[in-house]
Amino acid sequence: MKYEVYVEKNLPSLEGKLFLVTGANSGLGFSACKTFLAKGAAVIMACRNLKKAENAKNKLLELYPNGKIDIVPFDQADKASINELPKHLEKYEHIDALILNAGIFHPGKNLYTKDGYSLTVGTNFIGMYFAVEALKDQIKAGKFKRLVLVSSIVSHQGRSKNYEKYFKQEHRSSFKQYAVSKRMILEYGLYLSNELYGQVEVTLCHPGLASTNIVGGEASTFSKRFQHLGKKFMHKFGNSSDKSSLCLVEAAIKSPANLGYFYPKHFFHIRGIPKEKRLHLNEKKYARLLKSLSHL
Repeated sequence: MKYEVYVEKNLPSLEGKLFLVTGANSGLGFSACKTFLAKGAAVIMACRNLKKAENAKNKLLELYPNGKIDIVPFDQADKASINELPKHLEKYEHIDALILNAGIFHPGKNLYTKDGYSLTVGTNFIGMYFAVEALKDQIKAGKFKRLVLVSSIVSHQGRSKNYEKYFKQEHRSSFKQYAVSKRMILEYGLYLSNELYGQVEVTLCHPGLASTNIVGGEASTFSKRFQHLGKKFMHKFGNSSDKSSLCLVEAAIKSPANLGYFYPKHFFHIRGIPKEKRLHLNEKKYARLLKSLSHL
């Protein structure tokens, strides 16, 4: 089913709703904002590069001239920026869902966040973890109805008995670091659903194989030829960015509320319209992660 048809026929009106999306100026975040606006919702774009965010906002307003779009600064690789997020959100009485989408895939070697964490794990997981911690007071006060954590189809390749070894130093390939970061997100979502039960809903998703610029972003170290081939492969076998983002959107708006997991339906779950299942809470699944978090 085409993206436009699915949005029109399968998604409800979102008039009066407000969604906060991190990493919203491109890729899945941009596409999720596009879908929310198409259904009448307002969006807050939380972005590191404010110039790119403004350009993205203008593109969205070309599609939806009456769209309500705000921008807040948010750098998930900088704890100081992360800690400012609650202040930027004070003016909003209620946010229907926070979609924790920001992340990177294949940066150069020996790169670190501003706080000294390895860049991939530090941005994708540690920065997201710090963001949730920074927002805990607002979460417990009821500002957010739902948190959406974005994992990956490769998260099963990221299991580790010792997650903290990935915090400060690079281990193995960039792909392994990415898989580990996405596995930690999945396990952290399980933990949050237990810790914050009754205070906020927690859902998770993975977008399958999304035809975005993730292999060719500004931080990528892939060769130009690999970037070109990678984009062609994703375009042929994966979903468009818009269609992949439907997993994020449905995780933000549909039931089952707590521990719902949304992912593509077809072809080994790398493409197609969203499918949902409910994850089962097992504290053993996140025990090692909690032990590692004590090292932060």
